[in-house]
Amino acid sequence: MLMDFEKHRADRKILSVAFKPEPMRHYADSLNEGIKSRIGKWSGKTFKFYPAIKELTLDLAATSFLGIPWGPEADKVNKAFVDMVQASIGVVRVPLPFTAMGRGAKGRAFLVDYFGKMVPERREGSGEDMFSQICRTRDDDGNYMSVEAIVDHMNFLMMAAHDTITSSITTLVWELARHPEWQDRLREEMLAVAPAGEGVGHNSLGQLEMTEWAFKEALRLVPPVPSFPRRALKDFDYGGYRIPAGASVGVSPAFTHMMEEHWPEPEKFDPMRFSPEVARERHKYAWVPFGGGAHMCLGLHFAYMQAKIFFHHVVTTHRIVVAPGYEPEWQVLPIPRPKDGLTVTFEPL
Repeated sequence: MLMDFEKHRADRKILSVAFKPEPMRHYADSLNEGIKSRIGKWSGKTFKFYPAIKELTLDLAATSFLGIPWGPEADKVNKAFVDMVQASIGVVRVPLPFTAMGRGAKGRAFLVDYFGKMVPERREGSGEDMFSQICRTRDDDGNYMSVEAIVDHMNFLMMAAHDTITSSITTLVWELARHPEWQDRLREEMLAVAPAGEGVGHNSLGQLEMTEWAFKEALRLVPPVPSFPRRALKDFDYGGYRIPAGASVGVSPAFTHMMEEHWPEPEKFDPMRFSPEVARERHKYAWVPFGGGAHMCLGLHFAYMQAKIFFHHVVTTHRIVVAPGYEPEWQVLPIPRPKDGLTVTFEPL
């Protein structure tokens, strides 16, 4: 995320092999299996959705990204990632014991050791998980990515893979609970693509157009990354201010997504904003939950895939319900989430 220019382009090219069609088909199979099993355990229950989906996305990332089964090993890896993310907003910025920063530093040290030991064996293997794909990939000169670079990239990819998707899926669950008519509309589309509870394969994901519009609208209303850190490459003027080259600049999707000149009635949940005839008239950077330009999120198609598979399993077999008058309060940083965990009921159809 913080790389620039030639180094960024070179590493991005290497990492992109993990998101090509064949690996994505493998991830889709893994996601369908894991999601179907977990939703069966939620069926008919009233529960806190956010911690439940966070646990699921961590487990799915461990299987799809790392190729390790659910269990004690995955739990240790997941805890290390959680501790690292929490350290980003720790008040004490020194890794002292018993502080968030201390736990984050300890988690990173564990992951550096964990990934580092596994790289040689993954290079010799034939695993289809993301970690194995990246370990085996070579650059234009025929060289492997360094172990240190692989460890850093896997740390970032795992964080991005579970935290942001956890936030955005939670937002859409909340919006669908508030707008049951949209559950009905999406269910009709989903059942035309695959039977209830069977999931949807990689090749059929493109048919879930309205489901994608709903997911995009959730990302607009509550972007999982509210602000992007950037650096000015040259002097420029904006809003009456002179911004010098080298200055730190914050780009805010949360603000952009509420600009009425681009989004009439911006507080309203309306997936039809993303229908082709409406979207084509909109500025290309009015919707930026995945960033844009050279730093456009490499995993955006993985996010679409995971969201579509998840909601197909849920909406075709359940009705998402919340108590009358219920309104959760949202925490914005480091990743948006409902403070109370979002209490929902999955009523079997």
